[in-house]
Amino acid sequence: MKKHLKLALVLGLGGSAFAGLDAAHAQDDEEAYVPPMGASSLSDARERRQGVVLGGGGGRFVPPVYTVRRGDTLWDITGRFYGNPWGWPQVWSYNPEITNPHWIYPQDHIRLVRDGEAPTVLEGGPANLTARAQPGSLFLRDQGYLDDDALREAGVIIGSPEEQMLLSNFDEIYVRFGDGVQPRPDTDYTVFREIDLDEREPEESGTLVRIFGTVHLRSYDAERGMGRAVITESLDPIERGFRIAAIPRRFDVVPPRENARDVTAHVAATLRPLRLSADSQLVFVDAGAEQGVEVGNRFFVVRAGDEWRMAQEVGGVTYGETVPEAPEPDEDEYLPEVVAEGRVVNVRPNTSALFITRSTRPVIVGDTVEMRRGF
Repeated sequence: MKKHLKLALVLGLGGSAFAGLDAAHAQDDEEAYVPPMGASSLSDARERRQGVVLGGGGGRFVPPVYTVRRGDTLWDITGRFYGNPWGWPQVWSYNPEITNPHWIYPQDHIRLVRDGEAPTVLEGGPANLTARAQPGSLFLRDQGYLDDDALREAGVIIGSPEEQMLLSNFDEIYVRFGDGVQPRPDTDYTVFREIDLDEREPEESGTLVRIFGTVHLRSYDAERGMGRAVITESLDPIERGFRIAAIPRRFDVVPPRENARDVTAHVAATLRPLRLSADSQLVFVDAGAEQGVEVGNRFFVVRAGDEWRMAQEVGGVTYGETVPEAPEPDEDEYLPEVVAEGRVVNVRPNTSALFITRSTRPVIVGDTVEMRRGF
């Protein structure tokens, strides 16, 4: 038995990523009811140092149409039925009448399968999920993350034979990369602009970017230092001066891999300007292939301290305390607690993308993460 708290949370993507779904709430829509799966409680697991299996066996019924209730979002609906909220763009594509995915209204009818398809049942386990729903994958539509290594290899759109200022699908462009960079012809690159630092947390490292589209590099003349490319995707108008890089945008949530070594790192950034992260969200940690991290490895988010006292330090006001001089240990004396678990879905030389599979408290930039040998 290891000295550290063993808390292994295994996420069955074919089941529910939200095991605490209120059954009474679900029963409001008979066609939407999903029976609760998994009997183990998180508190028991922490006390007994056991694992919790979320999702369990059995299938998940996906009706053809769902009626929106007050407070619903496409993120929530996709998480409820497909076990992965990152499938919302796929569900959105089935409903072209929804012009803005952030605005859906009670009594709206949302198609959860392609028009004309019958209801389906997703079997438990990532290997048995239907490719149509792609619930085992995450796709970044309009935001991405670059570490310092990737940013140094980025190129720039320097011109175009087109006569208009704003460029779009099928327009030809000229691109250039920096000294020492060897671009790969017949490769797709993502068009981006950096998100301003004042929109991010001060502790974050790396670069958050807004994605504008995709270009396909057709050829590159090393002597001239210039390449020909064509725009294959434009989410917004693209201009000369926008940068391009090989930004990972699709992440497959693979089965867990046993950790071969101990690695300690920190949460370096979140995907979007967001202070708190939780289940089914993506964060980035400052350890990668050079530190021995592999896709499928699991990291535990570890925190030590008195949560209430730390909250008082932020707010500066204490209410209701009857023992104002209660003894308090030094910060490094507190016992570490596991507050979340994440699975590695992408690895670069010195950074990794971590999909949060379960959390008991919000994950914050700067949190310590541990990859423990044998888990």
